[in-house]
Amino acid sequence: MIKKIVINIITLLTLQLTLNAKDINIDSLVQQAQKEHKHLFVWLHKDGCGYCENMREFTLKNDVVKAYIAKHFIYQHINVSKGDDVIYKGLTTTARKFAQKLGYDFYPSSLFFNEKAELVLADVGFMDGRKLSHEEKFYKILNFMDAKRYKEIDFDEYQFTFDKEL
Repeated sequence: MIKKIVINIITLLTLQLTLNAKDINIDSLVQQAQKEHKHLFVWLHKDGCGYCENMREFTLKNDVVKAYIAKHFIYQHINVSKGDDVIYKGLTTTARKFAQKLGYDFYPSSLFFNEKAELVLADVGFMDGRKLSHEEKFYKILNFMDAKRYKEIDFDEYQFTFDKEL
């Protein structure tokens, strides 16, 4: 009897996840970004991740960072804990497998794609702010991508030449 109840609960939870699932089409988002002369910013996160929650609350809700993203990027968040499918380079996979395939299955991860749907920069994790606030570092990353400096130098070199604006 208990086994049957557990099976029914698992079936209902699976059905609920399936009904809430959606397709996230990275290919279409890259095309949209290209039309708008922007880059695609994909933020990977998961349920129950304190670092993800900190980044959402402190970095992504920072007024300067939020406005910069809205103006210069096509933004898509992907919660790998959900049952969403991701379409990337014509292939459909789960959100978690998408992150694993790209090699960024640590959370949070910020992925930046160019107009050819190539991953050109990724930033993993959330800094605790002892050396540099995460907002400041993240703003530098946004500027680096928007200015297409990745075509000339790597981010580590760039971040030491960037003037603080936050």
